[in-house]
Amino acid sequence: MVRPFRGQYSLDVFMRDYWQKRPLILQGAFKKSSFNINRSDILQMAVSAEFDSRLIEEDTADQSWELFTGPFEWEELESFEGLSHWTLLVQDTERELDQMRQLLELFRFIPNWRLDDVQLSYAAPGGSVGPHVDSYDVFLIQLSGERRWKIENAPITDDRPMREDASMHLLKELHPDQEFVAKPGDMLYLPPKLPHWGVAEGTCITASIGFKAPEMGMLQTAFSEMIEGFGHIHTPSKFVDPVELRTGDPGRVSDASLDWFQNEMRRLAEDRESLERVFCSAMTHPVRENWPGMAKDPVPSAEEIPHDLRQGSTYVRLTPSCMVYREFDDCIRIYALGIECQLKLESKPFAQLLTGTEILNFDSLKSYLWDQEALELMQLLLDSMVLIRVEGSN
Repeated sequence: MVRPFRGQYSLDVFMRDYWQKRPLILQGAFKKSSFNINRSDILQMAVSAEFDSRLIEEDTADQSWELFTGPFEWEELESFEGLSHWTLLVQDTERELDQMRQLLELFRFIPNWRLDDVQLSYAAPGGSVGPHVDSYDVFLIQLSGERRWKIENAPITDDRPMREDASMHLLKELHPDQEFVAKPGDMLYLPPKLPHWGVAEGTCITASIGFKAPEMGMLQTAFSEMIEGFGHIHTPSKFVDPVELRTGDPGRVSDASLDWFQNEMRRLAEDRESLERVFCSAMTHPVRENWPGMAKDPVPSAEEIPHDLRQGSTYVRLTPSCMVYREFDDCIRIYALGIECQLKLESKPFAQLLTGTEILNFDSLKSYLWDQEALELMQLLLDSMVLIRVEGSN
């Protein structure tokens, strides 16, 4: 699979002139034969509770839109066969399809914690998700069929009128500056808040690679979980009542109470290590709740991993966005699915290897197969399906 940024649109040019600034259309970014994804692949994930799926249908008679959420029954999806103006979307498809994992790897020039997933959409003729904006950067790759895109050239503010009669966030109006038909292998990049609308010319399949950004809600949740799991992180000072507690105005909150709270918040803001740990943990939480959980098939124990790798097994990063590392004064900490794991300072190369782009096999991991700490971490990552095992042929 060729890298999409080449020639006059090198990665340096893209990051300098387009990233989070303006849209870019790259015709022929991929070979037409790069992908072999079909309708059945998408439907099989849409009927599984392990994937977040949606179906959006447009009623052209009254220009209304209806949103259905999965998991779906086969009969439900088959009932749409032969109809027009509907789209099926499935998130996190890189967890299931090796082709989508390979596609995501081509966009690993962005830090892991900013990646989200590869969404696949199958659209019937006329199918779309309506005119809208996304709050994140997105790459849209046409895998099969054709889709007509209408896009504006500049991001908008939040005061653009939205439709009140739709269950999704749809724009009332779109004022396209450009329009083009994406064919297999074409790619469209859109920065956040840029209005766009893609409509299937016939049946078509489109992949979208989305990104994420920090949200305070995620950080607050991660901080609460970290305090619960690691009590030494910013242990609040005990509140002490003022000397004169008695009051004739019991409904009023005193200055002393708010002074205590303000001081605690100030202490938290100054506790850099706690904030680093909270941030790293939050940014590796799955964006959606239906992560598959523990591996269904037995995985090698820490003691069995060296032999397993010698036999030719490869450990594949199922979703790179869920694994990062950070250096601290006394250790290296790896974060996966919000879980914090501690390594020795000298294990930084191992942390870089696990969270990087190099293939995880015997050749790349052999230097660490004597290290019990490293073996136990790999077993944990296999158990939690951050890594998946692909058997060798030896």
